[in-house]
Amino acid sequence: MSERSKDFLYALLFFLVAALFFGALFNRETTLSHSIGYSLYGAERALDGEIPYRDFHTLYPPAIIYLNAAVFKLFGISLYNALFAVFIFKSLTSLAIYLCARQLMPRLWAIAAAAFSLVWLRPNGPFKAVPMHYGALFLALALFLLLRYLENRKPAHLVAAGLSIGLLALFKHNIGAYTLVGSLAVVAFDEERSERLSQLAGNYRRALMLILGLAIPVLPVCAYMFARDSLTAMIRTLALGPGEFLISRLAATPSPLVALTFFGAMAAAAYAVYLFRSNQTIASAIAVLTLMPASAFLLLADQAYVDSLIFYAPVLTLALGLAACLAGRRAGVEDQRTMFLVVVFVAAAFMETFPRFAREQAVAAMPFVAVLLLYLLHLFRPAIEELIRPLQTSAALSVLPAVVLLIGARLFVSTYFDEQFHLKSSAELTVERGRGVYFPAEKASEIDSVVTYLQQRIPASGYFFAQSYAGSSYLFLADRNNPSGAQFWGGVGVTDVERAETLTSIDEKRVELILTNERDIEAEKYEPMRRYIDEHFEMSRQFGEVIILERKPKP
Repeated sequence: MSERSKDFLYALLFFLVAALFFGALFNRETTLSHSIGYSLYGAERALDGEIPYRDFHTLYPPAIIYLNAAVFKLFGISLYNALFAVFIFKSLTSLAIYLCARQLMPRLWAIAAAAFSLVWLRPNGPFKAVPMHYGALFLALALFLLLRYLENRKPAHLVAAGLSIGLLALFKHNIGAYTLVGSLAVVAFDEERSERLSQLAGNYRRALMLILGLAIPVLPVCAYMFARDSLTAMIRTLALGPGEFLISRLAATPSPLVALTFFGAMAAAAYAVYLFRSNQTIASAIAVLTLMPASAFLLLADQAYVDSLIFYAPVLTLALGLAACLAGRRAGVEDQRTMFLVVVFVAAAFMETFPRFAREQAVAAMPFVAVLLLYLLHLFRPAIEELIRPLQTSAALSVLPAVVLLIGARLFVSTYFDEQFHLKSSAELTVERGRGVYFPAEKASEIDSVVTYLQQRIPASGYFFAQSYAGSSYLFLADRNNPSGAQFWGGVGVTDVERAETLTSIDEKRVELILTNERDIEAEKYEPMRRYIDEHFEMSRQFGEVIILERKPKP
C-alpha cells in the first residue's frame, strides 16, 4: 500500500472514531445553555424574515444565525437538530486537526496530537451552539492549507486558506482577524529576507491572494447586510463590543502561583533526572516520586487549582513555541516559518479567552495547543535523546502530554459522569423541541415544567419577556415570541434609548409573563424596568431557580 493510501486510510479511521465517540455524547446536555436562546432563537427569528443587528441584537457575526436557520429549514426546528449540526462540525474539526498534525509529524504522533480533541470538550455544553464550535473547523482547515502551501508553493492553497479564514471570521471575527494578520506575516516576507524588488513584489502578491480568498465569503455577506440596512449596525456591534452581556462576564486573569509551582516542580525534577542520568536507578526513582504526586494533584486537587493549569499550560506551550522560532536552526528548527505559522494559529485559538479569561475558552483551544506541544517534542526528540541517554526517551517525551491528557480526562469525566460513573444526563426532555436531548433528571423535569406552564398560559403567537439570561432559552423551547430585539435583556445594548424601546414594547404588547430568577432580579440596574416590574407584575410560579412573574389584574 502506498504512503498516500495509508494516509487516507488513517485519516478515515480517525474520523470514524471521532464521529462514533462524539455521536454517543452530543445530545447529552448538562446545563441549559444560554446559546439555545441566543443563537437558536436568533436563527428562528431569521427564518421569520428578521435581520440580525437591525431587528434583534446579537453578539456575534451572522454566520451562526444563518447556519442554524438553514439547519432548521432543512430538518426542522429542534434542539436535537442544532446539536447534531455541532456534532458534524466537531467530528470534521478533529479530522482537520489530524491532517494538520500529519503535515508536521509522523502518523502515530499525529494521531496522538489529534486525540486530545476528543477529551478536551467545553465543560458547560460541549456541543452547544457557540461560534467557535463551527469556527474551529475553518481555523484548522486554514492551517492545513497554509502548511500545504509552505510545502508545495501552490497559489491555490493560499486562496483556499484565505477563504477558510474568511469563513472563520464570519463565525468569530476577532479570531479571524488574529489569524489573518499572522498568516499575512508568514506569506508576505520571504524566509531569506531578500531585498530584491521582484522578490518582495512576489511576496506581496501572495498576501493579496490570501486576501482575495478572504473576500470570497466576506464581501457577499457584507453586501447582503448592506442591502438589508444592517451593515452599519453589524460593524458597530462587532467593532465596539456586545454591551453588558460581555461586560458582566469579565473575569480577572487567574493567579499564576499554582501553575508556576506545578510546572516549576516538574522542571526541577527533570533537571534532577538529567543530573543523575548516569545512574538509572536514582533517576527513575526521582521521576516516579515526582509523577505520582503530580498525577494525584491533577486528579484530586480542587478544580480552581487545576483551572490555573488549564489557563497557563497554553501560555507555556506558546512561549516554548515562540522561543523555538527565535532560536531557529541552533535549536534544531529547520523551518522557522512553519513553526511560526503553527504558533500563530494556536495563539489565535487561545485568544478567544480574552478579555473574559473564561475557562471554557481555554479548554476549547487545547486541541490546537496539543498539536504545538507534540510538534515541539517531535522536533526536539534528538536533543532530548542526547540529554537523557541511556534512559527511555519515549517515557520522557510522554510526561507533558500525559499531564495535559489527565487534566482533559478529569474535565471530561466530571462533565459527563457522576461519582458512580453513570451518565449525568439520563432524562430525555418531553417537550416537542427538546425531544432526543437528555439532561440530568432534576434539570430535565424543571425544563419540561417551565415549558409546559408557558405554553399553557401563553397562546402560540403570544409573548413573554425573558428578564434573566437563562430565560431566553425558553423562548426557543416553548416556541413563544420575544416582544423586543433584546435576545438577552442585559445584552440589549448600552444606551437608555434601547432600554426604553424594550420597555415600551413590553407594555404595548401587553406581555403577561416575565421569566426571571432571584439573582437577575436583584442585579437589575435599569431603574425604570425595576419600577415597571414592581408596579405591574407579581410572582406566579417558581420551578427550581426559575421564577415566573405574571401581570397583576387591573384594579
